[in-house]
Amino acid sequence: MVKNTTRDALPKTTPVTGRNSLVAVPEQATVVSPARKTRLGLFAGAFFALALGLMWWGFGGGGAPAVLVETLVPGPVRRVLAVSGRTATDVRSDIVSSVSARVLSVNALEGDIVEVGAPLVDLDDTQQQTAVRQVLAALDAAILTQQSAAADRDRAMALRETISSVALADADQALALAALEVDRQRAALDQARLRLPDYRITAPIGGVVLSRSVELGDLVTPTNILMRLAKLDGLHVEVQVDEIYTSAIRVGQTAQLQLAGRSDVMAGKVAFVASEVDEVTGSMRVKLSFDTPPEAQIGLTTVANILIDEAAATLTVPRRAFVEDGAGMAVFVLRDGRASLTPITYIDWPAERVEVISGLATGDKVIVSVEGIKDGQLLAEKDTPTTMD
Repeated sequence: MVKNTTRDALPKTTPVTGRNSLVAVPEQATVVSPARKTRLGLFAGAFFALALGLMWWGFGGGGAPAVLVETLVPGPVRRVLAVSGRTATDVRSDIVSSVSARVLSVNALEGDIVEVGAPLVDLDDTQQQTAVRQVLAALDAAILTQQSAAADRDRAMALRETISSVALADADQALALAALEVDRQRAALDQARLRLPDYRITAPIGGVVLSRSVELGDLVTPTNILMRLAKLDGLHVEVQVDEIYTSAIRVGQTAQLQLAGRSDVMAGKVAFVASEVDEVTGSMRVKLSFDTPPEAQIGLTTVANILIDEAAATLTVPRRAFVEDGAGMAVFVLRDGRASLTPITYIDWPAERVEVISGLATGDKVIVSVEGIKDGQLLAEKDTPTTMD
């Protein structure tokens, strides 16, 4: 670009020489030979031609700046949502004790595969065994009392002609009370015996021991988690999807799953979509199932690409071509050598290119480098290949 200089900023012409100079110099006569004149003329002409060529090249020829454009051609488009989650299983169990006792033995280690009913932890049941014996002794005493009351009643019945009706009623009542006490002690014995299995903790499900937090000699309470078990069947991936994209997720959509540390990509699908959004995180829980469940650890990080939608032939534009026009988004289209600001509607998706719904047509030349471009500006097109998406 040529910058104009004001007249006041130019050096003043001296009255002595008639040339632009900051200091007056004496007038000297100079004789220039014809050959030198010819060389100077050729040099000036070449310099002038070079300057014109550079100006023409810089403005794209004819004075119009050259811009990068894409010629739109319909092509196949796949809209994919990339998320990250972890492998999980639906059947999990936290092993806790229903009683407070000291640990006598731990029969399963982290990573062990256990069957249903397999012993996991043995607790000291000495106190409960003592309680059982106490209740058993009380039951024996209640039975003896019942037998004595029964004998007294039998005698009262035999002497009912000679004793008062009050004495006979007392004998009947004593026998009834003795029978009730026997029933109560038997129930207490059953209850005491039912608590004995609580001191031998077994596996409620078959699966793998994910973690163990109990050791020999520990005093455990019902608040302590001793182990975590998980069933190996039904391994899937759980992900959290931002609420912005919840309306796009549907059961049955296909997905590509890649486990951490593995290079192979496995096929899967959306198996479950939660019916509510977490109000704290603003995300929704989604389960992705494997078409062929792999042998993998639970809790393994997994990258998933969920196929939201695909089209055989549609137009797309790069986001860097977007221009805000006040009412929405627009792009500059090069028409008849000028930039034409064209409003568009598109499917907003977290990708470098977006699918255009309306506003553009096949063959339109979308200006990609929009910085400094104005509507109606005269532009030239750079040599660029046709864009197919």
